[in-house]
Formats: sequence, structure tokens, C-alpha cells
Amino acid sequence: MRLLPLVVLLALVGSLTSCASREGFGLGSMSLVGPGVINDPENRSLRFAMLKFGLESFCEEMKSRGLPLKLGNDDEPVMGRFFSTACNTQIIDEETRKSFVVQYAGMGYVTSPQGGRVGFSTTGLTEYAADFSLHKGVLYVYFRPRVVDAAGFQTLLVESQLAATALKLFGVEPNAFGRKVVEGQLRRGFTVLRHGSAGETEFGLGLIPTGERPFRPFSIETEKRVVVNERTEVHRGQQDYIGPLSVDGGGQALYVTLAVDGTAAIDAQLVPEAAGRSMLDAFSRTAGPAAGGAGLLDEPVARGALWKRFINVPAGKYFLVLDNSPALGRTTPPAGVADGLSARVDVLILAGDAP
Repeated sequence: MRLLPLVVLLALVGSLTSCASREGFGLGSMSLVGPGVINDPENRSLRFAMLKFGLESFCEEMKSRGLPLKLGNDDEPVMGRFFSTACNTQIIDEETRKSFVVQYAGMGYVTSPQGGRVGFSTTGLTEYAADFSLHKGVLYVYFRPRVVDAAGFQTLLVESQLAATALKLFGVEPNAFGRKVVEGQLRRGFTVLRHGSAGETEFGLGLIPTGERPFRPFSIETEKRVVVNERTEVHRGQQDYIGPLSVDGGGQALYVTLAVDGTAAIDAQLVPEAAGRSMLDAFSRTAGPAAGGAGLLDEPVARGALWKRFINVPAGKYFLVLDNSPALGRTTPPAGVADGLSARVDVLILAGDAP
């Protein structure tokens, strides 16, 4: 039973590609054919041609954002993140075999309240078969794994000494176990949803039934670009790195809304990409929270009422760091177990013209 927290952590790593892509076609291309044609299982050539068009920006999008890792249902909080450093795709367009292969590499972390943090690097190759379904104006693109081939897994950090001792005691080799869990989770596949006149894109873990939508903590209507709308969890002594957040052009601002539950307060810091990646690398390899310098935003966020800020920023990329430790900002988690709770944080980040 003492091994369970680390098992949970390694299982989290497996969902790293469950929401790993973004495709580039909109519903405008669907107006030439009706739902019956799109849903017709015999019309594979047309649908595969549309899929290839949508996959043009697959790897670029995969590398542009840290991918949230979850265990279980889509409405569960984020428990870690995977940051891709390399990605390549290959289209297989044969008469009897139409699919695409994704090769990726990157690093990341997963956390738990009992087992601390596990930092990892990983590489993998997965072949996906894709299918479409159009339901009440929403296009569902299903990515079903066809082949999962030897995902590589390298442990960079096991923060909890208790977990490290338990692994050694039970003769468990972390890399081999992590690789097995990764391959198992990759077989879940993922779903991309496309809807609205602007072609809004949503992602979901596993295969989302038609008529259902991915969980989002905030329901909003806005002309601003939605960058992040998710629920995360930051355990005591831990941090979470959301980004990189891209801002194009001058005269722009990031609009951040946070809702904290659990612990009394956390710190929120917005830092440029270079500083964020340096902190992230240390966080994935070294025990304890990562230290940082002054950010464009550095404020405490108390439990309870919605916390809203806008930050005028030049064009570039940024990380929002949520800190539930003494390392950053002005808050320090209470020492007592009863008061030193994990922070469950609903996060909404928009990008738009500066006020």
C-alpha cells in the first residue's frame, strides 16, 4: 500500500498524449457535404483527405503548449504536465491502411499529496487511425490508437524518499514500470471537437461520445482568445507551470481569472518563457520547489472570491506559475496538516487587446 502514491504518479504520466494535438480545419469545409456523407463509414478517402489538411499544424501545436496530464475522468484536476521538445508526423496513405504516425519527445512532472513529485523524460511512437462524426453542428474527430510501440520513459526525479525506498524494497524498476503504464494509457486515444463559425477547438481525454463536451470550469462568451480554461491542483510544497502562453503583436494583454479552493492562499507569478523554462527544468529534476526572480505579475491569490487581473505584455511567450510553497511570492503554506491543504484552482486565461 505504501507503493500506491508512486503508482498513481506513474499512471498520470501515461495520459501525456491523450490531448496531444490540434487540427486546422473549420466547419466551413463541411458545408459542401452533409452529415450523412461525413458519417458514412464507406467514405474513407474524402474524410482522410480532410484529416490530412487538419494535421498540417499538428506538431507545431503540440510543441507550443504544455499538455495537462490527468488520471480518470475529464473533470478531474490536472495533476502534472508534459512539455514536448520534438515531434514528427508521418502520413500513411495506402489503399488498405490510412492513418498517421506521431513520434514525440519531451519532459514533465506529475505530483500527488502523498508521493511528492516525479520528474520524467519520455519518447514515443504511436500510430493513430482517425474517424469523423458530425452531430448537431459539432465535428468530432476521433483518434484511435492502432499501434503503440515501446514508449521510452526515464525517471529524472523521485522526490519522496518513502516512495524511492518502497520501489527498491519491492524490486520495482521505475523506468520499466513507467513505460508499461505509458503504453497502456496511450491506448485510450483522444478526441478533438470543432464547432462554431470561428472553428473553436476543444480536446478531451479518451473517446468522447457524440453529444457530449469536454469539462470546462468556466462558461464564457467573449471575443477574446481563450488560451486556458481548466482545473488544476497544486499540492503543498509544489508548483504548477501553465504555458507557454503565446501573445502575438503589440498592444496586447493577458486576462487571468483564478478561483482557489482548499488552502488559504497561493501565489501567482507570470514570467517570460526563458525564465519559466529554466524553473521548469529545475522543478522536473531537483527536489523542492523551484526558485525564481521577479515576474511581470507576482501576487497572492486568496481562497474564495474570483481573482481577476490583466497584464499588459509585449509579443512573446510566458508561463503562469502557481505556487503553493515558500519559494515564490508572499504566502507560505501552514505547517499543520489540517491547514496545509492542496489548492484546487480553476484557471481562465484570455488574450486580447490591452484596455
